[in-house]
Amino acid sequence: MSEDIRIPELQLLTIICDESLESHLSEEILESGAKGYSVTRVEGSGKSGTRDNLWDGENIKFEVVTTQEIVDKILNLLAKKYMDRYAMIAYHSQVRAMRPEHFI
Repeated sequence: MSEDIRIPELQLLTIICDESLESHLSEEILESGAKGYSVTRVEGSGKSGTRDNLWDGENIKFEVVTTQEIVDKILNLLAKKYMDRYAMIAYHSQVRAMRPEHFI
């Protein structure tokens, strides 16, 4: 009889921000202890309106699967350093990830 796989619960942190922050956030996410991240270009509309001209640059979305402790570090960093100066949104939710050794 095979043994069931245990999939630990982790956090998915999502950050949507201006592309000009990509290099800064990439470094700071890793310095906070995350093992990695994914970045994609995104479009949408919200409180800051719709970006519809390339002069304004694009929005990007970071996705980080990690522990609650590291999510808290990153959220505190964002609040102190970026939230009051840039159009940015961040949220997290609980996820169950295969290959947990890739994230913790």
